[in-house]
This record gives sequence, C-alpha cells and structure tokens, in this order.
Amino acid sequence: MRRYWTLPPLLTDQPPTIDQMTEYARRASYTSKTGVRRACGVTWCYLAAIPNTVAARVWSALWERPGRIALILAVVKLLSFTQPVGWTVDHLLVPATRAALWLFL
Repeated sequence: MRRYWTLPPLLTDQPPTIDQMTEYARRASYTSKTGVRRACGVTWCYLAAIPNTVAARVWSALWERPGRIALILAVVKLLSFTQPVGWTVDHLLVPATRAALWLFL
C-alpha cells in the first residue's frame, strides 16, 4: 500500500509513456482482467490521465526554454489585437480570471 501512495523521484526517473499508462490500465494486477473496476481504470486512463498528462507535458515543454515561451507569449499578445481573440480575452478570460482570484484569494 505504501508503494501505491509514494510518488516517484520526479527529478531522476522518467515518467511513463502514454503507451505504458494505457498498458497499465488494461493489464496491471490492480484488479481482475475484466469487470467494473477494470472498466473504471481504463475509462479513467482515457478521460483523465492521458489528457492531463499530455497537457502537463506540453506546458512543461513550453517552459523548458525561454525562447519557446517568449514566442508563445508574443503570438498570444499579437493575436489579442485581432477582433475574435480580443473579444474572447475581454469577455471570457478576464472575467474567469477575476472570478478565480476572488474565489481562491
């Protein structure tokens, strides 16, 4: 049980690939080969684990190099001057950010 809850060394171990995560969800010994628990594990893998892992790795890749994030920020800033993106920023992102800050701070 302790091994289940202990995080891997984040700075020294390579994270599992998407294929390894899928294989674990489908065939690992955490439950029987079929049944509700296995279906829940596979569903969790496809609906939560893989999308969040991909998003986190893309986010991480952007912040690994200063040039990458500078380019992304410049493109976002330039796009904010266009009509659809400017409207989205003013009417969706700013209110959502204010609501989140009000809620959490």
